Amino acid sequence: MGYDTSYPGCQNDTDILKKCIAENRILLTRDYEFYKRYSRSIFLDSPYFKLQIKQIAQMFPPEMKLFFSRCPICNGLLEEVCSDRMGEEFESVKSRFRMVKYCPYCNKYYWKGSHYEKILLEIDSILKG
Repeated sequence: MGYDTSYPGCQNDTDILKKCIAENRILLTRDYEFYKRYSRSIFLDSPYFKLQIKQIAQMFPPEMKLFFSRCPICNGLLEEVCSDRMGEEFESVKSRFRMVKYCPYCNKYYWKGSHYEKILLEIDSILKG
């Protein structure tokens, strides 16, 4: 959905808070005591991830133009590149798509395959549900 997200690999709450402060991040948490320790935190009301997504989207409305703009693995911004630069193992993709998205950090390619519409439908279902 285009949100700049990070999952800290920290060992404890204090390290997570330090990381949030250093990177000027908003903390999302289900831990109420932890939530109270940081002024830029949001307490997620529900234990269910779809309701959490809905809560976040209500607070920070997503922009459709930013959907699929970040790498799902590393969160890096994707670049639009010509599919010709993809390797031989991607011949079927190259024959169907002139342009694809590329993550320069993970060296991975993404394109609007069959899963693309399914993801959009799921997002729509979550936001309207």
